[in-house]
Amino acid sequence: MAAFPPVTLLVRNIAKSAAFYKNALGFDLAWDGLLVGPYGQSLRLVEGRDTTAGGCVIVTLEVPDVVLAVAGILDNGGGRAEKLMKDQPIYLGPDGEMLSLTGRGLPGLERVGLIVYDFDGVMTDNRVLTDQEGRESVFANRSDGMGVNLIRALGIAQVILSTEVNPVVKARADKIGLEAVHGIRDKGAALINLAEKNHVSVGEVLFVGNDVNDADAMGLAGFKVAPADAHPAILAMADLVTEARGGYGVIRELADVLVAARV
Repeated sequence: MAAFPPVTLLVRNIAKSAAFYKNALGFDLAWDGLLVGPYGQSLRLVEGRDTTAGGCVIVTLEVPDVVLAVAGILDNGGGRAEKLMKDQPIYLGPDGEMLSLTGRGLPGLERVGLIVYDFDGVMTDNRVLTDQEGRESVFANRSDGMGVNLIRALGIAQVILSTEVNPVVKARADKIGLEAVHGIRDKGAALINLAEKNHVSVGEVLFVGNDVNDADAMGLAGFKVAPADAHPAILAMADLVTEARGGYGVIRELADVLVAARV
């Protein structure tokens, strides 16, 4: 998951600037001039009434939809900076700060009604620890539990689908409050059944997988996501590749993308 260092902006009026960034780009005022936006980006507003504000600062922001973000900027009192960076469009905030926009995410994510996760290599780093008694354990990431909760708050159903017949899958699923369907050999057929059970079409299913045994399910799903370290064949199929590797916050990163798509 990308780490965004906070950008400090010198502004003439914190309340006015905060309102601009909220209405135009979906940033919320967290506390004391700190704005938090899509994908964990943050802006710190510092008021300086008798100084030159904005102007020399170029802020690069990731947005779910560049066209909508541009409309938001222009509709809320921002502007365009013509030809300052050759072919790169630059926009202006309320104090003259320059804004560069980069698109992130997938079109149509607001239609997702069900997310199906592979387990090993998505929720884990694909390693397994085996003790002398043959008992297995895995490494999971606590931030993914937060991601599951954020996605749940959006009203999206979530299920774990695994080929493994291992109590560790159900134990982790129980911990984060998800249904686990494991010991599955035909993931494509299982995905169709899960879509029917949850009253959504396969086109409204988002599947997260990492290896070639996920290909059938991934091919059927309307939205396809893979961790950064997935098998090359799966990376080639994916609509979105997370910056996180398996077991290192894939679901937490996906949650940010889904939340941003519904702002």
